[in-house]
Amino acid sequence: MALVAGLNWLLASRLFGHDIPNQQISFWSFLLGLLALAGLPALAVLAYQTLNCATLRYRLDRNGITIYGVGTQRTIPIGEVRQIVPGEQIEGAITRRRGLRWPGWERGAGRIPGVGVVQFFATRPWPEQLVVLTNGPAFAVSPRTPEAFVKAFEARRELGPNRQLEAGVRRSRWLTWPLWTDRTAWALIGAAAAINLGLFGYLSIRFPGLDPQLPLHFSSLGQVDRIGGRMELFALPVIGLFVLGANLTAGLILYKWERAGALLLWGSAVIVQAAFWLATLGLLL
Repeated sequence: MALVAGLNWLLASRLFGHDIPNQQISFWSFLLGLLALAGLPALAVLAYQTLNCATLRYRLDRNGITIYGVGTQRTIPIGEVRQIVPGEQIEGAITRRRGLRWPGWERGAGRIPGVGVVQFFATRPWPEQLVVLTNGPAFAVSPRTPEAFVKAFEARRELGPNRQLEAGVRRSRWLTWPLWTDRTAWALIGAAAAINLGLFGYLSIRFPGLDPQLPLHFSSLGQVDRIGGRMELFALPVIGLFVLGANLTAGLILYKWERAGALLLWGSAVIVQAAFWLATLGLLL
């Protein structure tokens, strides 16, 4: 995460290290800005996973094992656990790996011959993990003291459960928000953002070849009534960006109660961005 944040800072400082009006804006400066922008989602994902790693914990009682993460709670009833085995005692290579895996954090899934699907929720290397074998998928965990965890599990299993737990995953409301899987909503938001970003790119490409002073407004008779610097052209996509941000925020607030209204806001944002394109082309062509 620190590496991605550092790269973003380096790109931003390279792009905005001097007074913007005095910089030579070009296609390459636009690419630098695009790279810095693309790093933000990656930084958000890494921050989320880092928080997941820092807050990962396990709870063991006579009813089962619960694995806690950010916004998730996975329950394994004690009656479904067949055995807990150290990872180093399991023979066979882990195949079909997917998910995240770096030193100190392993989350995802894989398959081991003779074991089947294994879901990983661990912060230690494979030999130091415990594999919870169940009638369904297995779960790889990494308690602080593996031996004590196994002994505590056996003691609680002998006691037997005092209430029945339901196997599965409980997620916080924000993780089950319908917006995350609403393709129409994301298509409208993505289209508006792409049109706005495209206008920034177009002006960056045209900027070096533009005259320092340009006609920026015309009277009803078609005569020039205002001349300004070429940097003022960027006011159009900047205003478009603010409009997009306002529509996006209002739509997110409205979406919970009225999806159609939110889609209407995001659809209008697409139209507004297209209008700024037309206004820009009218000044330059």
